[in-house]
Amino acid sequence: MQQIKWFDRKFKFPDEQNIFPSIIERLRGTPVRLVDKMAKIQEANTTVKVENNWSIAENIGHLIDLEPLWQGRYEDF
Repeated sequence: MQQIKWFDRKFKFPDEQNIFPSIIERLRGTPVRLVDKMAKIQEANTTVKVENNWSIAENIGHLIDLEPLWQGRYEDF
């Protein structure tokens, strides 16, 4: 199944109310998926920047920084 990139996603709440369970489940499963994926990558490769984009470590750090925000939104739902 092809995933839609987060920033390419368009939310039409009146038409797609059934999307919430999928989003919540995706967010809840992120830590487990990250641990699994990171176990397969050499640590030195996690800080490499490709074409001046964020490294793997920077992306994960960003997710960790935003976790309190997502927890609050989850509770709002």
